[in-house]
Amino acid sequence: MKADSFDSLIGFKKPLFISDSKGGGDAHSIDDWVKASIYLGRWAKDQFRDDFRRITFVVTPCRESVTPFVALGVLLSSISNYKDGLSWNKFSTLNSGVEIYWKKNESPELYIGKVIGVEPIGSEPAIKLEITRSRKAKDVGSIIFIPEEQFNKFQFSLEKPASSQRQIEINASIAFLERLIGDVSPAWAKSDGQDLLLVTKMMQFKTSLEGLIASLDGSNSQLITLESLLGFEQLGDSRQSKMKISHPRGELKSDASIVILDGPSAFSIREHIPLKSDLLIILDSGEFNENEFEFINELENFSEADDAERSDLIPAVKFPVGFEVTSYSFAR
Repeated sequence: MKADSFDSLIGFKKPLFISDSKGGGDAHSIDDWVKASIYLGRWAKDQFRDDFRRITFVVTPCRESVTPFVALGVLLSSISNYKDGLSWNKFSTLNSGVEIYWKKNESPELYIGKVIGVEPIGSEPAIKLEITRSRKAKDVGSIIFIPEEQFNKFQFSLEKPASSQRQIEINASIAFLERLIGDVSPAWAKSDGQDLLLVTKMMQFKTSLEGLIASLDGSNSQLITLESLLGFEQLGDSRQSKMKISHPRGELKSDASIVILDGPSAFSIREHIPLKSDLLIILDSGEFNENEFEFINELENFSEADDAERSDLIPAVKFPVGFEVTSYSFAR
């Protein structure tokens, strides 16, 4: 079987270049190990299923360099497959008391309120909201009704909208991704919920991104920092972000479909990640020890059950030297 190239698998419309401004280096087309990392993230996200949980174990030569690009691959899959936002059907089933952010289309004025419920207005159902915060003090405490026929006249969100400065960064990121992978929906970045949670040593992760600049065709006119492209926020921060990051400690409340456990300390809290999330575990080859070996043995044993299956990524894909990838899926 002929091996597919990573270029065809990641589906870029233009070559991606990376430069390190700290080192004063020129932009270089990404190497196979970067393409492999991006592909791995895309593949892991594409494999998500409601009825099966996937656990993928990755050993790499340099986790610090690999993890950001795996995360980028997850986000590329998410935006490529995005189809829906906070629809009327989803909105009308929210529980009473849920906090909501909204504004009218073409208006910058933001309202914060809570859902009261759904009540009929004439023969049509309408969502009943109470305004709890507004620029106009007289609006606070007011009750408003949003009929289904007027739903599309508003922008609703369960998360706090981005600041003006952050919105500029989001727009730049979406424009960059559109040139990189083709037609994408700007609504993806504003949609509720997270697509990815990265559990890592946060300062170390942020340091690994410092100075890294992405560009297309090596052009200086299409530059964006890798950190801006990922667009992450800390878990627990109410600001909108499709990628959240967290230290491997404390309560991990996230609706992300995939969780990356970056390094041994993150790996140690794997049992605290909800079953609804798939796991992608990334370790350096020097970090692989007895605990990790026992976990692999557990996965091997479970894979022999009727409700589990071992899955090689794509048999025709040859990962760069130093990459070891094994993946399993189990009934949730």
